[in-house]
Amino acid sequence: MTEILSQFEIDQLLTAINAGDTEKSFDSIENFEKYLIERKNKIEKIYGIFNKDISVCTFFGSRNSENILEDIKQKNLEQGSGNIKIPNTEIMLINYSFCHKCRTIFSFKEISDYYKNPRPDQRFRNRAYQFREDTRIFCYNCNTYFIPSLVVADGSPKNEVQLLCRAQTIDAIEKFLLQKNIRALTKKRKNIIQIGNQRAIKNDVYLKDLEEKPTLITNMVQYTPLKYIMNLVDGTNVEKGDLLFNEWIVK
Repeated sequence: MTEILSQFEIDQLLTAINAGDTEKSFDSIENFEKYLIERKNKIEKIYGIFNKDISVCTFFGSRNSENILEDIKQKNLEQGSGNIKIPNTEIMLINYSFCHKCRTIFSFKEISDYYKNPRPDQRFRNRAYQFREDTRIFCYNCNTYFIPSLVVADGSPKNEVQLLCRAQTIDAIEKFLLQKNIRALTKKRKNIIQIGNQRAIKNDVYLKDLEEKPTLITNMVQYTPLKYIMNLVDGTNVEKGDLLFNEWIVK
């Protein structure tokens, strides 16, 4: 039986076919580069549930920030993750994550591993909810929480946003787009591809729809395979059927 598309889905399909539409793309990698580095150095409202007195890692204006960032970059390099370089630009995305109490630095891998297995907190009704909403990192060296950041650099640091894990990035994007009456990612069942006991998510998000949210755009880019970043920038990721983060998720 032929599936009947709603008018909304038809409009979305026509937009996807119209690849390169300036309303859905950044026109060029140069314009996208300017978007990332020419913003004012200002952290957006913090995502997730957190303690009011928690430390937020901010590079600009922080003591010894250059040295801390270099130490983190080196640790990322040694562990083979983080320090994402955006193709055809000079831009690098580097986590800026350290405990403000004991000054222990955290690599991107350590941050990612923690988000997969966070310290249980009774404020969250279940584990899945905590994965999406608990944006804190717990330092087991001194029992202190902090919120990590992501530095945007083009040879020298230019801007920063809050660092989110994959699940938090997806959840925040979906919630923001719903406010604009756009259903995307897992909010549209047809985007979930099932193969045996594995599944993936089709990336039907246009970066331009997230233009007001640099945190969401920057985190989405850092988790996207390098070969697909250009598709995100020029708005052809929907037409080409890109998978979100290109990673299979075990059910």
